[in-house]
Amino acid sequence: MKKLKIGVLYGGSSSEREISLVTGQAVFDNLDRKKYLVSLVEMTTDNHFILKLKNKKRYIDFVNKDRKLFDVVFIALHGTPGEDGTVQGMFEALNIKYTGPNTLSSALCMNKVYTGLTYYSWHLPHPAFIDITAKNWQNSQKEILSAINLNVGYPCVVKPVDQGSAVGVSIIKTEDDLKQAVNKTIKKFPWLMAQKFIKGQEGTCGVLEKKGESFALPPTHILPQVGKFYDYKSKYAPGGSKHICPADFPEEVNKTMQDLALTAHKALGCKGMSRSDFFYGDDGRVYIIETNTIPGMTGTSLLPEAAGKAGISFPKMLDLIIASAL
Repeated sequence: MKKLKIGVLYGGSSSEREISLVTGQAVFDNLDRKKYLVSLVEMTTDNHFILKLKNKKRYIDFVNKDRKLFDVVFIALHGTPGEDGTVQGMFEALNIKYTGPNTLSSALCMNKVYTGLTYYSWHLPHPAFIDITAKNWQNSQKEILSAINLNVGYPCVVKPVDQGSAVGVSIIKTEDDLKQAVNKTIKKFPWLMAQKFIKGQEGTCGVLEKKGESFALPPTHILPQVGKFYDYKSKYAPGGSKHICPADFPEEVNKTMQDLALTAHKALGCKGMSRSDFFYGDDGRVYIIETNTIPGMTGTSLLPEAAGKAGISFPKMLDLIIASAL
């Protein structure tokens, strides 16, 4: 059989660039060389594409001459512009096959407000939130604070609407703390949300596809070791968190997380892979928090770990993701 030409696209200009470089390298290292001819493609911080060869680099011109350079581009970018639909839209316009969800699905999942509204429309249990734009904060601060007091309450979680890897996230206990956090964070991230804080245990559940049918992996119980929640250090530092997979939650809780992850995957139009994050609240309820369309695939990442627990090796998991793209 002819080997498929796969370009692993990593890097980018987002705040998650360094994680993307690790994810992309892990994907590159684990793709089966018996099936694929694999190349690394770096997206630079100024949004150029560079093919990384053994002894040299060359720029890729996807628009004019390199549309057929790869059979599939494996997108290993985290954050904007690789996870929000921008790169996906470019590849769709150029008729280049790529892994993961399409432009609309990527844009929905990258924006926590639109993700939350989609959850609500599908009757999924999602914590209450109020979104805060820089303009509204400047003009209607009193009304925003009133709405947060009425609909969200304290403690709450303030976070950017369009960032991943817990970038810019803070837990707020009082209205004064909220003002300080918003005034500081909104300078860098002009669209924020204040979301109800759920006291409980953190979990996650991945979804893969096989022959067009999605299936849920075993849920994982996440126990942060270096932070109060699953923040950037907990996610990526060695020993930053402890993962229990399959999760040691009650059986019905694990089943609920799997069902919700599958429903979210469908509701948001995901394809190939996704990973939804949850809280198992002290009130006994399961809350879905967000859905990731390009989950991390580093040495401490959750999706390949859960796939392994389901008997799917890292290379086999990548096979499934590529097959979905085709």
